[in-house]
Amino acid sequence: MKKIYFLFLLLSQISFAQITIGQTSTFTAENDFEGWDNLNSAFTPVTVSGGYLTASGSPSILPGTIPPNRLIIDNITFWGGNYTAVEVGGITFKARNLSGVDMDLNILLFDDESGANITSAESTSISIPATATTFETFTISLLPSELNVTGPKTLEELLADVFGVSITRVDDNGDGTESLDFDDIEAIAVSELSTIDFTTNNTTIKMFVSNNFLNIESIKSTVKSISIYNITGKLITTVKGNKANVAAISKGVYIAVIKDENNNTISKKFVR
Repeated sequence: MKKIYFLFLLLSQISFAQITIGQTSTFTAENDFEGWDNLNSAFTPVTVSGGYLTASGSPSILPGTIPPNRLIIDNITFWGGNYTAVEVGGITFKARNLSGVDMDLNILLFDDESGANITSAESTSISIPATATTFETFTISLLPSELNVTGPKTLEELLADVFGVSITRVDDNGDGTESLDFDDIEAIAVSELSTIDFTTNNTTIKMFVSNNFLNIESIKSTVKSISIYNITGKLITTVKGNKANVAAISKGVYIAVIKDENNNTISKKFVR
């Protein structure tokens, strides 16, 4: 489904800039989309007014393939580049939901290929609740361990040369009436994402390396497993419990994905 969407909408576009940590779309100027738009405005109308961007759903231009009210905004002007080299950890933004229904969003990273050659990486989804009627801050992780890649390229290859990014509605109720307001869309580093994840999960975690072991101490829950990934998203090892032997791992930056007894996960960068 995503492949058809990108083939239909993206192929004639050009990406211009290298993403940087901390870059933020503030929408302070009237009608300045700062690169955020839908590449086919008949599909998902967007406006910038009053200091924020409004994205709303509409009937699908590809009935039976793309559902109506998909609510997609894209940016290929300022949000492409080498996500691995910059160490992008995720995207944070403010959102306001005045539609009266919960909405699930995720992020798609994609390249500039066509047809079956298009590669995209899909994040896990987050919920923008109907109760978020004033602007609240939300974060979507782009850690390699939490991305699902589709297409001929590997995740490592895609992250080294991202063409653009989409913020996409996951679910659909079919009537095409819902909308979201966005503000302060910001690229954050891996280290920043770790702090946000800890706060969001309301969990106090202590993590340290000692005597060739990565140690995880959790105050509010029991650590069930630790998965260690390198910075490109390759799984190095998964162990049960709260300790992982890292003696055989070369020095460098890694990501620990920690799962507790309730199957909640927290991701945090560490240095070996």
